[in-house]
Amino acid sequence: MDRRAFFKTLFVTPLLTPFVLSSESNRSPVQLCVIGDSPQLFLPPILRGLSKYGFIPGQTFAFLNSHPEGNELKNALSTSGWKFAAQTSRADLRFSFNHLRQKASPSFTFIKNGKVWDIRTRELYSLWKDMHSHHSSSSLLTTVSFKDTSVRVQPGTHAQVFLDGKNVGSLSLDKNSSRLYRAKKGKISVVVENRRAWVSESSCRHKICASALPVSLTGERIICAPNNFLVEIQGPRIVDTIIG
Repeated sequence: MDRRAFFKTLFVTPLLTPFVLSSESNRSPVQLCVIGDSPQLFLPPILRGLSKYGFIPGQTFAFLNSHPEGNELKNALSTSGWKFAAQTSRADLRFSFNHLRQKASPSFTFIKNGKVWDIRTRELYSLWKDMHSHHSSSSLLTTVSFKDTSVRVQPGTHAQVFLDGKNVGSLSLDKNSSRLYRAKKGKISVVVENRRAWVSESSCRHKICASALPVSLTGERIICAPNNFLVEIQGPRIVDTIIG
């Protein structure tokens, strides 16, 4: 299976997007990310496919913020056997919505234990081809976070920069700054302003990293796959404790 095409459609979500460059000590929750104007058409079959891998933690879902296709998505999931949870904290799957700063080809990415998993087998491969070939480019990004109660997201303290898997720098979020890095395909510029970091310029072909939203929470990441470049927000994490 052509993984180059897969990585060309790799995109960045503003909430806890892990990648193969991440360290083993900084694993993020399992996530499914979908680009497309009609996620209600794509998410039910993708979730059914993932259930065959045993990745689905349960059958309840909730929305973390307002979604432009919220009603349609809710109806599609309910028709497929999912139950809407009134309390977000009790939902097995949590849906969030954001706009990319520029449109990208419709696609989906599944991330588990800091690695991108190619789940395009059988019917999911057909679905991916249909999305990629017959649907218009979209700036609508839907992220599905799988339930994980062990980690609570906190504001970060600094942006750590990795190139080819090696730590090449750190930018404090307390101070506005910018820094230029040389990667294998050219230069990448990282900016920190108002306690948020983002890629302002990149020499890569598709410039998906430069379209990503700014990051500021511990665990959030921006990735430039062609340059093997990663910006990761680091800082404190709070571990929940359940007392019976």
